[in-house]
Order: sequence, then C-alpha cells, then structure tokens
Amino acid sequence: MASDPEFIADLVRQLVSGWEERIEYQVPVTQHVTLCQIRRSSMPPGRRRHHECECPAAVEARARTLQLPSLIVQLQEAVTEPVSKAGGDGIGAIDRPHSNPPGNGEALALLLTIRADAHDYYDALRAVLYPGHGERKGVTVLSALRAIPDWCAMAGEAGHDDLVYGIKEDLRKRVRTARIILGYDSPMAMLADVLCGDCGGALIVAGDASTDVRCIGTPEAAPCGTKYFRWDWIKLLEDL
Repeated sequence: MASDPEFIADLVRQLVSGWEERIEYQVPVTQHVTLCQIRRSSMPPGRRRHHECECPAAVEARARTLQLPSLIVQLQEAVTEPVSKAGGDGIGAIDRPHSNPPGNGEALALLLTIRADAHDYYDALRAVLYPGHGERKGVTVLSALRAIPDWCAMAGEAGHDDLVYGIKEDLRKRVRTARIILGYDSPMAMLADVLCGDCGGALIVAGDASTDVRCIGTPEAAPCGTKYFRWDWIKLLEDL
C-alpha cells in the first residue's frame, strides 16, 4: 500500500506530467482461405488493398497503451484554444481565460481551484519546513505542484501527518473531479468507421459519449493531437 507522500506523487504526476492509459478495442480480421490467398498474392498492391472477398471474418481483441497529456493541460484545452496551437506550457491560461464555448465552466472552475490549492499547499509546507525563510513570491502553479511530493515526504518525517493527509485528500478530490469532467472514468471506445481527418489515425471517445473525440494514432505513428470537441462534433461528421 502506497504511503501518503507516494500517493500524492502519483496525483501530482497526473495533474502535471500525464500518465499511461490502456485502451482496449476490437477489430474485424478476415480469415482468407487458401484459394483467396493465392489470388491476392498475384495482385499488385493497389488492387490487393481494395480487393473484396467473401472469406469469413473474426473479431479480435486489441489493446494499446497511450501516454496522455497532463490533466491541467487537458482542462485548459477545454476552456481555451488547444495548448499545442498556443505554444508554451499554457499554465498562464488559468489567469487569462478566453471566451468560453458552452459546457466548459466546470473545467475553468476546477482549474482556478487547483491554482489556489497549489499555492496554499506550497505556503503551508514551506511554513513548517522552512519557518525562517519567509514567504516566497512569484511561484508558478506547476512549480508549486512539483515541489509538493518531496515536501510532503519531508513533512511526514517531521511529524506533520495531518497536514500531509489533508493535502492528499484535497488532491485526490481534484484529480477525481478532473477525470470525471474529461471522461476518463468512463470506459473508452474506438470509433469503428471514422478516422482522424488530419492523420488517418484511430479515434476514441467515452462509451457514453461524454468526452471529446481524440486521435490515438496508428500502430506505426503516434497520435497527431487532433481533438473533436463535444460541442464541435459536426466537423467530425463532415469528414465522413
């Protein structure tokens, strides 16, 4: 069982650095009979790719492990232009929200809560670990969050268990809320007949359609970063 500081480190990692997630899906695989295999082997590649036959097909289970962006970045994408287009780490977007599409007020409210919490945790830990150093100004949200796991380990060793436990519980609630808003606590499904309009990669969405549609790339190429927002799915339909 993980200690409180170890648990905090995992929560901060999800908020700041991202995490790996396993996506399971099914694909139809044609079982070509011997005669069909012979015919296909004599065809040029272009014709073989579009050749249709009546050979039996079976459904095979597949799985991929994806490296997902941090929860903070994904929450920011829900309330501002995508970070990949804006450049930088985007943390300043917490202070400067753009005009918001419908449905992203929860994400903005959570970002503001995480920002306030990060500074509160940082100040509280600094006060007990370095009481003679005074307040430090200008600490960014990311810097504050990255300092918290090590400082919590030090605070726990110094007997400040209640402080560490409180930080753990608050962070757990923030991460849980972020995962619900972004749909990660709903089973993910792959869209069967639609590909990414930018790179031709596979697309996934929550099984209850509660999330954005995201590109997960192909077996040969990483995801291109394209996302079809919940309020903008009409663009995905236009690509069909």
